Amino acid sequence: MKHKDTEASRAPHTVAASVEPEWVLAEKFQELTGVTPMAIHNRRRAGIWLDGKHCAVIARRLYVNIKEADQWIKNQLSQPHRA
Repeated sequence: MKHKDTEASRAPHTVAASVEPEWVLAEKFQELTGVTPMAIHNRRRAGIWLDGKHCAVIARRLYVNIKEADQWIKNQLSQPHRA
């Protein structure tokens, strides 16, 4: 007869990652928000999103700063809309 406490102690322990990345690839940002990499590039070209703050290109890969992008969205919500 096996002891239940012994069986439980043999089970592998898993630890959930508690670190949330600040920068993600544009493709991952699209999965999370629906904003396409092309929309990100267009915001960069228009000067709406700044390199190094909202986004960055490193080794030809486009990254997005989730926190800054989220703050930019919040700022857009607080601005009055034109008719």
